[in-house]
Amino acid sequence: MSLSCIQTFLSDIQIREYDIAPIKNVRVLIFPEDKPKVPKKSDAQIDYVPEFMLEQLFDNINNLHKEVVPVVYTMFKTGLRISDVLELKQDCLVKLNNKFWIETDIEKTYVEGHRIPIDDELANMLAVLIENTKKYSNEDNNPENYIFVRYKGSRKCKPYAQRWVQQSLNLLAIDYNITDEVGNRYHFKDHSFRHTYALKMLNGGADILTVQELLAHASPEMTMRYAKLLDDTKRKVFDNAIKQGIFSFDESDKLKEENDGEIPSDILDMLYTNHKLNALDTPYGTCMQRKNGKCSYAKQPPCLTCNNGSPCKDLCVGAFEGDTIKYEILISSTKTMIENAKMYNRTEMVNENEELLKLYENIYSKISQGSMIYSRLDKLKKQVN
Repeated sequence: MSLSCIQTFLSDIQIREYDIAPIKNVRVLIFPEDKPKVPKKSDAQIDYVPEFMLEQLFDNINNLHKEVVPVVYTMFKTGLRISDVLELKQDCLVKLNNKFWIETDIEKTYVEGHRIPIDDELANMLAVLIENTKKYSNEDNNPENYIFVRYKGSRKCKPYAQRWVQQSLNLLAIDYNITDEVGNRYHFKDHSFRHTYALKMLNGGADILTVQELLAHASPEMTMRYAKLLDDTKRKVFDNAIKQGIFSFDESDKLKEENDGEIPSDILDMLYTNHKLNALDTPYGTCMQRKNGKCSYAKQPPCLTCNNGSPCKDLCVGAFEGDTIKYEILISSTKTMIENAKMYNRTEMVNENEELLKLYENIYSKISQGSMIYSRLDKLKKQVN
């Protein structure tokens, strides 16, 4: 930083032809290799906000400065950089197909009209802000139509200062003792919320290209760093699960422990590699043998396929509240399975599970509205008569 300042100073005095200016051009006085390079952080050092600290933050969110609260929620739920959040304008909230989106220009990567899907809670919060700024704004105090704007003072017509947002968060951490797992006071950084959003998206099953698009990354390089960190985290969870014991079903369907003693590291690596390359999520666990595409037992539960590929006529769906939750889980799991299959170009598996997904969604659309599915009603009527 100091060498860069000196280089700028020498360049300026040469341009202005001051007597004290060096004779040689500044470009041959200071070379790029003269400037020390700051080592890049490893993937494991990405500053995201861990779940433990997020819980403390949102438990105390009402004690945060009221103007900062919507800024934090917007960073957390959109992954936008703090600079882009603070420059949101009154036309940023759009509704398409009954879903809310934020639409804005991304300054760093020169993306115009970038859209990010948001939930109703954030949409309602932004709608109130937009309404208030329209009420109090005019050409004198908010000519750019910002929603996070100062109407007077030294920053009149400008958005909130980024440093002030971060300072407010860290004052909250001090006042309400927000700490990490070992008890150290946590220091918030605005950009950490962007990293947190990316990791949550990947952890939720979003593919790399989708996350890259949502974050408006110019290249997949940064997005891949998130994926690497997520993979490292998953490996730790995997190893911890192995340490707790591996069990299998014996011939009588009883569980027995398989790993008597330490499992060799090469076996662990092979198991984890197979888990990453071949395994797919199912509502019942992780299938480790889907690499050949179609599984004759894949269409589960059999109650939905035993009637020549159609649901069993004796199956009653929607009679109990728990059925709705069951199908929400099945739909979510099947969508994840389809996304994973697409990543590995398993067309047959994609087609098979898309067909099953339609069946789940069709059933869910009926029972979520309070209807019930049962194909033996005529049989019951005959019994009554």
